[in-house]
Amino acid sequence: MAYLAYDKHSDTGENSVDTTVKVQAIIKIVALFGFALALALVVGIRTLVKGRVSQVTVTDSFGKLEYSVPYKNTLYESFGFVQEPKVTMPLKILSGYVDTTFLLDSGAVVSTLPLQAAKDTGVDLSRAKRITLQGFSGVPAFAYLDKIVIKIGNTDVELPATFTESNATTYILGRKGLFDDFTINFDNVQRVITITKRS
Repeated sequence: MAYLAYDKHSDTGENSVDTTVKVQAIIKIVALFGFALALALVVGIRTLVKGRVSQVTVTDSFGKLEYSVPYKNTLYESFGFVQEPKVTMPLKILSGYVDTTFLLDSGAVVSTLPLQAAKDTGVDLSRAKRITLQGFSGVPAFAYLDKIVIKIGNTDVELPATFTESNATTYILGRKGLFDDFTINFDNVQRVITITKRS
């Protein structure tokens, strides 16, 4: 009898330990899958929101072409994070198209790129007109006037552009050619730029 009582008592203890271990294992598995599910949900929502804000929309039935892109955060030493109107668009080069980030500058008369971009896009500098540019700093710079092609949606857009002799030049999309044919909306509240083709 004592042997049976000992055995019975021993089995209860083992069952209790087994149940505790099982419950702990189940909690760990649920927590792990819960974390993975929460992470997947956050990534999915970010992708949906980002895709909605920066999508290119082309509607052929109404001849509507619209490109929307969120402002980009840039960290400045003196000002902290600043929302900048930068857009990434395919730039036509000799080997096809390359995604290029431009500062969309309503204060710039013409689009401006560094000299290297002339070589990449196949511009013959010996035939291009050499001009003098003067920015807000008042310091003149030499540049070559020619054209570039960017793609907005499925449409190629040809713009006049200058290629400066300084390779430190920022890629800039100016008014000439772009603002003539497109309505540009800078929405600082929604932090989005919308470029819409005029009918």
